[in-house]
Amino acid sequence: MRITKRQIVCVVFFFLATSLVAQSNSKCPGADSGEIKVDGSLLSYRIEGEGKPCLVIGSSIYYPRTFSTSLRQHLKMYFVDMKWFAKAYAAENLDKVNIESIVQDVEQIREALGLEMPLIMGHSIHGTIATEYVKKFGDKVSGLIVIGSPAEWGNDTYTKKAEALWASASPERKRLQEENWGKVQELDRLTGQEEASARYNNMSPQYWFNPEYDAAWLWKDMTVHSEVTQHLFTKVFHEYNMFDPAVEIKVPMFVGLGKYDYVIPYTLWHPAYENIADFKLVLFEKSGHTPQMEESQHFDRELTDWINSHFK
Repeated sequence: MRITKRQIVCVVFFFLATSLVAQSNSKCPGADSGEIKVDGSLLSYRIEGEGKPCLVIGSSIYYPRTFSTSLRQHLKMYFVDMKWFAKAYAAENLDKVNIESIVQDVEQIREALGLEMPLIMGHSIHGTIATEYVKKFGDKVSGLIVIGSPAEWGNDTYTKKAEALWASASPERKRLQEENWGKVQELDRLTGQEEASARYNNMSPQYWFNPEYDAAWLWKDMTVHSEVTQHLFTKVFHEYNMFDPAVEIKVPMFVGLGKYDYVIPYTLWHPAYENIADFKLVLFEKSGHTPQMEESQHFDRELTDWINSHFK
């Protein structure tokens, strides 16, 4: 079955400017939570765990739910909203929102939190953004962690790889997805968080190792600015290829992918890493889009081994 751009764009969250003002709470890294004001938008952050500092971009609500308590014994995790998940979002001219402006947002976040040479981590499109950040600000971080992220998006290669992997799915998984497609019109009446949650669940057979997994709890209390996410996936990352032209990643890079992730196929990560001196890719055999949660023990072991081998 063909995976249309509209269907994926509506559900992948996974899938700017320069002004930085003060935070409503203290920006001391020891604080549990606070807000960073970037170009009028208030970006919430939450700090959990102990160990090596790690900036986790994306959402201060969604992402803390996906990582284990055990991992927090090794990492001090700074979970920070991007603008599309900000509770207080200042509308902006989306024509000026591009990879460069988003990367500048991440740098302002790092500076505001006072993080010196942290790890930077991102899941789904946020891992792709983290990689783009490292291309420009690789001297500001010590390592890059990418989970379930597209190395290519919105191009023919992506379409072919996604269709080919879905063709290999089991008949039962395909049947469940066909059944869910029949409910799409019911979702068209929804907006924001309700729409995001419902559409994500509508594609559970393509997102999760367990094709009937109910991920609604992950989206509880989330704010989703659909107009920004639509722009992100249809404009900003249209015809995107992470390694073309060839780039040099100067920090160690860890990539975790799920074998049953049919939205971000692991097959997108072809051997094009000649310029990455220190690269590790782990394929999680019983995971879909979120291996840090679906195989948390295995994920924690692989990631902590990598951290210990590089940063202890």
